Amino acid sequence: MRVPSSPTLAWNDRPRSLTIQASLDQVVTDAAHRNELRLAYVRSVVLLISLVLDGLVFLFPQPLMGQDQIPPTIVIISFCATLVALGLVHSLRQQMAPSTLRRWQMVIPLFDGLLLWAFITNIARVFGESQPLIFANIAAFCGLMAVSGGMRLSRRAAWLTTVLALVNFAYGAMLFQASMAVGLFAAITILGTGLLGLWMATIVRRHVKNEAGRVLMERFLPKTVVQAAFEDPLSLVQRPQKCQVTVMVTDLRNFTQFAETQDPRAVLTFLNRYQGLLVSLVEGHGGWVDKFMGDGMLAVFGAPEPLDNTADQALRAALAMLAEVKQISPLAMGIGLHSGPVVSGCLGTGSRLEFTVIGDTVNVAARIEALTKSLGHGLLLSASTQQQLQNWPLVSVGLQPIRGRHEGLELFTLQGKI
Repeated sequence: MRVPSSPTLAWNDRPRSLTIQASLDQVVTDAAHRNELRLAYVRSVVLLISLVLDGLVFLFPQPLMGQDQIPPTIVIISFCATLVALGLVHSLRQQMAPSTLRRWQMVIPLFDGLLLWAFITNIARVFGESQPLIFANIAAFCGLMAVSGGMRLSRRAAWLTTVLALVNFAYGAMLFQASMAVGLFAAITILGTGLLGLWMATIVRRHVKNEAGRVLMERFLPKTVVQAAFEDPLSLVQRPQKCQVTVMVTDLRNFTQFAETQDPRAVLTFLNRYQGLLVSLVEGHGGWVDKFMGDGMLAVFGAPEPLDNTADQALRAALAMLAEVKQISPLAMGIGLHSGPVVSGCLGTGSRLEFTVIGDTVNVAARIEALTKSLGHGLLLSASTQQQLQNWPLVSVGLQPIRGRHEGLELFTLQGKI
């Protein structure tokens, strides 16, 4: 018998490592994208202010500049640069793939370099070439451009930005006939700011890697646990919590015999699809998958994150599983639900820790699931779970012996064949 593919769900057959790597790459891309967008906003504001000032200077050259007229090219260049800058803002507001953003990070510094060159050329025409204060402003602009490269989280883009800033400064120094000593001092300062930008990029990349690690950890642990691990790890280890939860245990019937007749790679692909479906349904109903045990699963509703109506959410998730699994699995599924107290926290030694839930509630849920096959029901739940449910058509299947307990438990299922 061959493992069938799902007729209703579109599954991603890529290896999990590629999916996780894509998530990590997306974290870095999002951080670089946000920084590039911030630079675009700053650039646009500066150019809009410059456009207004250039327009006033062009309209009133005598009172503002003491000159009879100002070349119209200043306003034209300023207007065109502002339009391009606003266009960059619009483009960067769109979602971008990592490869697209990397290309933008190499193109935008070229635009900034061209913009700075036009600024230096026009300012020399307006104010003349013997204004030391203007030359100091040019050096400051070049320094700002150099340090901005560090926000791009790309060493190539940061180096390109720094080199373009130095080239523009050299052009300005030549145009304004700066002395060798002043030019050399300013060039070293600009280079230093560029290196500072690279150092800033290293720090930001380290922070982004931490965020990427957080994304990766959220594949294995609840978000609240990951947050505690990053912000206050000692509290996570030292303070276990007692919670009232509903525990779900699932299992595929006759999976061992089934797996013996299949190609191991096909079995692994099937389990990845099957487990992915269960995770999405559990998390979609506010639960958390504690662990997978081969083809079995232990899920918890109500820990470590509090959840209202844990029994109701667990039952809804169970019904969704039974309906969806029929579409992808040739094997029947059994689900056991039991509500009660558990303790959640880290279990293990200093070298190997695992966040989990423990308690009699977990054991009873596993025993209830084991009875689904012998009693012929796909879903069984305990009286403690049944008491928390309202407006569900539940029927009793009687008092059933539970392995490891002296007294039996009354179990329930939904009306109809499940």
